[in-house]
Amino acid sequence: MRFRVTSEIEAAIMKLDGETSIVEISSGNGACLSQLENFIEILHDRCVVEPMELRQAINDSQFYRLLNFLGDYFPAEEVFGAFDKVRSAKVAVLGCGAVGSWTSLQLAHSGFQHFILIDSDIVEESNLNRSLFLAEDLELPKVQALTKAIHRVSPDCTVSRVQKKISMASSLSTVLTEAAPDIVVNCADEPSVDVTSEWINQYCQEHGVPYVIAGGYNLHLSLIGMTVRPGVSACYNCSRLTLDELEDTSLRGVKRLWRPKRNLGSLAPLAGVTSSLAASEILRLAVQSERLVPAMQNRRGEFNFLTNELSYVSLPPRPECGCIELARKTG
Repeated sequence: MRFRVTSEIEAAIMKLDGETSIVEISSGNGACLSQLENFIEILHDRCVVEPMELRQAINDSQFYRLLNFLGDYFPAEEVFGAFDKVRSAKVAVLGCGAVGSWTSLQLAHSGFQHFILIDSDIVEESNLNRSLFLAEDLELPKVQALTKAIHRVSPDCTVSRVQKKISMASSLSTVLTEAAPDIVVNCADEPSVDVTSEWINQYCQEHGVPYVIAGGYNLHLSLIGMTVRPGVSACYNCSRLTLDELEDTSLRGVKRLWRPKRNLGSLAPLAGVTSSLAASEILRLAVQSERLVPAMQNRRGEFNFLTNELSYVSLPPRPECGCIELARKTG
C-alpha cells in the first residue's frame, strides 16, 4: 500500500515510539493533530501500528509469536479475540494416519486446544515412514498415540478419542452429532476419500459446520483439498460436478487401464505439504473473519514433487447443486 502525506505527517509518524503521546508529537512537529490521528487510525486498521499497552501484553504472552502472526492480519485490539477463537474451536479429525496425525499436531502447535480424534486403526511399522508416530507407539491405537503427541505439545489440550470404524454416513453423523465440533477435517481414505467426503458433506451441510477436505498424497503428487463453508462456498457435491466435467473433457477417447493391485509410493514430505495447508485452512476457519478468508474455498490444488509447483482448479458453486440456497433457507 502507498500513501501520499505531508512532510509534517511523515516526520510525526517517524516519532511514534510508544512513549510520546500523539498530541506531543503533533505539536512538536507542526503536524495537524486531526490529520495525524486519522492517518494513524488508517495505519492501525492496516495492522501497521499498535498501542503500546497491547504490544506489551503480546510480548508477555507465551504465545507471542502466534499473536504476532495474527497481528499481521488483525488490528491490535482484535488479536487476542482472534486467538481466543482458535483456543476455543473444537476440531474433529476423521482419520489419524499420515495427514491426520501431522494436521492435528500442527493445530496443537498453533494454539488449538480441543480435538475429537476418530480412527479405528492401530499404529503399524508401515506407518512410521510418513506419520508422526514413533517406534514406541507400535500396536497402540492411533487415536491414543496421537493424543500422546498432542499432549507433548500442550498438556492442557482436551482430546476426545473415538476408536471406531466408520463404515456408513449414519455412523459418522452419530459421532459428530454427539461431539458437536466447530470444524471438521477429513483425513480419512477408508473406504475412500470420495466416500468419506460425501458423508462429511452431508452432515456439515445439514448442521452448518465448515469443513476441510485435507486431501492426500500419491506417487509424486500431494492433493490440496477444498475448504467448505455451508451457505457461502461450493460444497463437495459442487466440486464433483465440475471435476466430472473436466475429467470427461480431458479423458475423451482415452481407455482406462484397470489395475487392482498397484505399488504406490509415499513420501513423508508430501503428506506434510497436504497437512500444513489443511492446518492453515482450519486456522482461517477458526478466526471467523473476512480479514483471513480460507484460501481453498471454491478450489483445490496439487503440489507436484517433480517440479515443486502448485497448481489449482477452480470449483465454483453450482446452481444445480442447490447447496447454498438450501443452507440459506434452513439457516
